[in-house]
Amino acid sequence: MNQFHLTLNENSPAIQWANTQADKIGAKGHVGTHLDCYTTVPEQKEYLLSAIVLDCRSGMPHCKDIQDLPALKNKALILHTGNLEKNEYGSEEYFQKDTSLTDEVLKEILNKKPVFIILDSHGIAEKGAKHIAFDKQCEECGCHVIENADFSSLKDETEIELLIRINISHPSTGKPCELYRK
Repeated sequence: MNQFHLTLNENSPAIQWANTQADKIGAKGHVGTHLDCYTTVPEQKEYLLSAIVLDCRSGMPHCKDIQDLPALKNKALILHTGNLEKNEYGSEEYFQKDTSLTDEVLKEILNKKPVFIILDSHGIAEKGAKHIAFDKQCEECGCHVIENADFSSLKDETEIELLIRINISHPSTGKPCELYRK
């Protein structure tokens, strides 16, 4: 099985940063590959599902790109941005890369009913209130966003089988995840 999640050791800058925070446990939940849970937690600890891969390395999708996708019900949508391949996780360049979706594009995605939106970047909206609002909007539609995945081993595939393991009992709004190609 190919691993699509980040494995960070205690010496990584991201873990060192989390250890300096007042809420270390909460901060660690938001480091590495994780999903945010502001209003709901996924029902299961483990999901085996198909994932549609959308190549976003040349730019984030427009409404037409989403409309052209197959149905996403009971599937995941992978937004392969290439950010992690170009910029080291946790670096200033990594967090400066704009991988935001527009409101309209997010609505198009959610209308297709995916269970997860997964990307190899820091989120689908800029950090702060908009990031949280987009995550909550997804949760209202039965979808969660998984951030900071590692898709460097993806080639030109358009659909893969994916195993997702979520630490739903982690005491933070950030739930660590493991992702594997089946």
